[in-house]
Amino acid sequence: MRLRRWPTASWLLIAITAGLIVLRFFAPSTKPVESVFEESSVEVSRVIDGDTLLLASGHRVRLIGVDTPETKHPDRPVERLGKQAYRFTQGLVGDGPVRLEFDRERRDPYRRLLAYVYLSDGRLLNEELIRAGLSEAETRFPFRSDMKRRFESAEDFARAANVGLWAGDSQMLEPSISKLPAAHPPTVTERN
Repeated sequence: MRLRRWPTASWLLIAITAGLIVLRFFAPSTKPVESVFEESSVEVSRVIDGDTLLLASGHRVRLIGVDTPETKHPDRPVERLGKQAYRFTQGLVGDGPVRLEFDRERRDPYRRLLAYVYLSDGRLLNEELIRAGLSEAETRFPFRSDMKRRFESAEDFARAANVGLWAGDSQMLEPSISKLPAAHPPTVTERN
């Protein structure tokens, strides 16, 4: 009498692969969360830090090319100009809608969305923080070269205006939205 043999590993692998293919065709397609946000404006629930927002959806957004002084780091004290950066961002964003634009890298190691954040009036929050002297232009990470040049130009503007990080100790006034010129610098300057 001959005993029946169980299917070999190759037949089992074929059955699993076929099942996954069928599941792929009949499963509902979903868009990545980034593409949903990119299509329209999103509501900001609150400002977490000068360079981090919490959306009403619960997603955290980290601004590309910006690194404001810390206010909420668990292992560090509040850094110089950290509270000013927080208030500056809060003053520009409030709880209003913003538009997100993404680059090559969609998330950071902490799973936060990485984005350029456009305010309802069309200004770029990332750039405004740098122009106010509340962040250096963080260009060592991979993102669009046109944005890198734009942020470097904003940093040059802040340095020339002696505001924020580049103000002397006697000039440590809090950057104000109303004190900064509304127009962007007219030309992009070369960095040394």
